[in-house]
Amino acid sequence: MNNRSRLLLSLCIPFALLGGCTSYYRNVELCKDRVRADYPDAASAPLKITGSAASYHGSRVIVRGQFPTPPKPPATKITQTQAAAECTFSENTLTNFQWLAPAKLVPKPQPEADAQ
Repeated sequence: MNNRSRLLLSLCIPFALLGGCTSYYRNVELCKDRVRADYPDAASAPLKITGSAASYHGSRVIVRGQFPTPPKPPATKITQTQAAAECTFSENTLTNFQWLAPAKLVPKPQPEADAQ
């Protein structure tokens, strides 16, 4: 193996590895954007994104955040309430979005109609 092919090989391997690593994190920004857009109290209690996690190739993404909550007496300090949402994707297409926390944002299960 000559020096030119060694140099080419040593330059190509890191880029190939980086390409595989970035595909792991795809769809994270799409999910963050959806969380910001779907958050209902943005005007009164802004949501701050604090973290995210993605599954293999970004098929499932969890976004975590927090927002300020006014104190309830006798407390006097504003507390930070944790929030989380899940996005599922098929390739780059969002197929499902749901809030995981807090309870006020989590969708209530629909009562099943009794089959008679």
